Amino acid sequence: MHTLLRNLRYALRQLFKSPGFAFTAILTLALGVGANTAIFSVIYGLLLQTLPFHDADRIVAILETHPQVAGGTEATYPDYLDWRAQQKSFEQVAAYSVVNPGTVSLVMNGHGEQVHRVLASGNFFSVLGVSPFVGRTLTEQDEKPGSDHVAMLSATAWRRYFGGDANVVGRSINLNGESYTVVGVLPPGASYPAEGEVWLPLSLIDSATRASRVWHRVNVLGRLRTDVGLTKARTDMQTIASRISAAYPATNRLEGVALKPLREQLVGALRPAILSLMGAVLLVLLIACTNVANLIMVRATADQREIAIRQALGADRRHLFSQFLAQTTILCLVGGALGTALAWLALPLLRLALSHTSGVDLSLVQSIGMNIPVLLLTLGACALTAIVFGVLPVTKTFSSLAEAFRPGDRSSTPASRRGRGALIAGEIAIAVIVLFLGTLVVRSFQKLIAIDPGFRTDHLLSFEITLPEPRYQDSSTATTQLYEQLIEKISHSPGVISVGSTTAVPLNPSILMTRFLIEGAPPLAPGSFPYAQLRFVSPDFFRTMGIALEQGRVFDQKDVDSQASFFVVNQAFAQRHLSGRNPIGAHVLIGVMSPQPSSIPVVGVVANAHDLGVETEPQPEIYLPGYGLHAVLLVRTGAAPLSIVSLVSNAVRELDPNVAIYNVHAVDEILSDSLARQRMTAVLLGIFAVIAVLLAAIGIYGVLAYSVEQRTREIGVRMAVGARRADILRLVLQQAAVFIASGIAAGLAIGFAGARLLSGLLFKTSAADPISVSITIGVLVGIAVLAVSLPARRAASVNPTEALRAE
Repeated sequence: MHTLLRNLRYALRQLFKSPGFAFTAILTLALGVGANTAIFSVIYGLLLQTLPFHDADRIVAILETHPQVAGGTEATYPDYLDWRAQQKSFEQVAAYSVVNPGTVSLVMNGHGEQVHRVLASGNFFSVLGVSPFVGRTLTEQDEKPGSDHVAMLSATAWRRYFGGDANVVGRSINLNGESYTVVGVLPPGASYPAEGEVWLPLSLIDSATRASRVWHRVNVLGRLRTDVGLTKARTDMQTIASRISAAYPATNRLEGVALKPLREQLVGALRPAILSLMGAVLLVLLIACTNVANLIMVRATADQREIAIRQALGADRRHLFSQFLAQTTILCLVGGALGTALAWLALPLLRLALSHTSGVDLSLVQSIGMNIPVLLLTLGACALTAIVFGVLPVTKTFSSLAEAFRPGDRSSTPASRRGRGALIAGEIAIAVIVLFLGTLVVRSFQKLIAIDPGFRTDHLLSFEITLPEPRYQDSSTATTQLYEQLIEKISHSPGVISVGSTTAVPLNPSILMTRFLIEGAPPLAPGSFPYAQLRFVSPDFFRTMGIALEQGRVFDQKDVDSQASFFVVNQAFAQRHLSGRNPIGAHVLIGVMSPQPSSIPVVGVVANAHDLGVETEPQPEIYLPGYGLHAVLLVRTGAAPLSIVSLVSNAVRELDPNVAIYNVHAVDEILSDSLARQRMTAVLLGIFAVIAVLLAAIGIYGVLAYSVEQRTREIGVRMAVGARRADILRLVLQQAAVFIASGIAAGLAIGFAGARLLSGLLFKTSAADPISVSITIGVLVGIAVLAVSLPARRAASVNPTEALRAE
């Protein structure tokens, strides 16, 4: 113990004598450990951590595909029944629906709370492999008429609305004015989908959806048989889809099937971004380890003579090893502790960013925590590097005390110098890769946020309302009257400029889509009819949103009151489907799957709005006047939008105490959240690029300082025989220029290849973007020049007399 304490005191004394070296090494270790621990903890939570379902790797999402719809979409209810009856690859196939409506009113203590509703088939929880926390789960018996007024609660809803009462099972609750019996509570963290609060039998889905092969409102899950792989299941399901397509060509002729593992479905579009961050942070760790090695090599130059003298005087090599090991241990412990603190501080920020990212299941985000194995592995890599290079000074043996007093290092050969040059060239190449890819993503994000969404997002409040059935019905007189009274009441409130309503939150697709034909256009084969999004809006919707009228007129109140059938379309619709004719007065046929389609005239054309997200080109949209059970109300204000929330809530409760508003957001926030994934990727890659550049600068400085120290005698000889200071300066700069240029060239070559892999993350930005290339080269050259300048000036200031005197 005494020896250990003595070694630690010696190590601390040596480190305090070289504060610059100690600070830089600790900072390098902290950045490497912190960045990697934080990002890999996120990766583990999203991509690797066990899901709270039994044999979750065998659960897959079954999606319907169509050439006109990007990615997969929900299935129709009849298609789900056909899949379930004909498939042979799954032990079970289940379904759930979260729309029409997505919430129900839970009436408690005389007022209503909107809770997220999920309609689930009786075998849904069996497919997931979830056991109840209290009571039981839904069964197929619950889907039979007369037995279908039962409900399951999420653990969160159980605690929030019922105080965690264990006697809630068997209790009757009021949902949309009807009584349901609670049969069970789900375990914490096992809710699927994560936003669900109450699960009801799928048999309660409306009769129109049950009969329609047009309305895609059902999500389907399957549990693979133990002897069936995903490839075979895809083949099986595609065969079934082809069979259904042949049987129902009018609706299914172009539709196929896609299968996704459940985790992939939960992670959504975030996987490419996460994998790119993983690659970047690994490169940062590699630079950090290289820098630790370089810094210790530089330090070894100063310590080598002392070690050699102690060895020549008979010092025990094992004792020297333990002293230098104590130094590297202190560096690793302090750097690791700071890195752990950085990761601990970063994880809440990462969880916050991910929670605002659309398409990512919140249960995965909430499960992200500090991953100890990742921390130990990262710290171990840095520690191993530090220990290996930390004991190098002790491994060198001098033949005599006289040799130990000689300046320079006789063992420094051109080959060893080339090796160190190659090492730093590789470090620069890695920094170039991270900086180039980071710059590309940042440039892409800049272009994305510069896109005009097509409407004004400032001073605009959005909130949702779902009216309870059976008191209210779609397009009924009671429904229309309530919304008209509510809009009138809010419109006359202080600070309110205008109020409008629609069927979907801005920057989100409508749940309503329709096939259509243009009257007078060449006929199309059934199954190939074009699609358009359908949105019901109030008369003041376009003024409230700030969507410009291009031709004709928009709706007025009498269009709603008379339930007249008129269409307003966007420019994308007019350009794609009404090109070459005057869109005003053109007739659009809807209900084309029925024997008697309706012919509805177009009365106006409005500007495009990026309703599928600013990164997506505007798609054809049809607007109709009217209101439904579910509505999104938009309030244009003169002050901060959130300042009128209580006013709006009170106005709703005055009209109907059983109705509550939910999903209240300023539209500026909605726009910001829609770009959360791209923003998070750009910010993190930008941070990693800055770290990589700083570490590369440290590496360049370290290697050159080491090289200059090793060549002090050579430089003295050169100056003694007539070399000028400028010649020495040029010598050092030329040496640096070789590995800097080669590192930049190699890094750009690999960066171009990596950019092609990242093409899915780039928005209107080329993989060989010249501005990104210029920024990368300029920054690396500038940083390299700064890092080179100090060792170069030191070399040029060598006194030849003093350099040769020791010889």
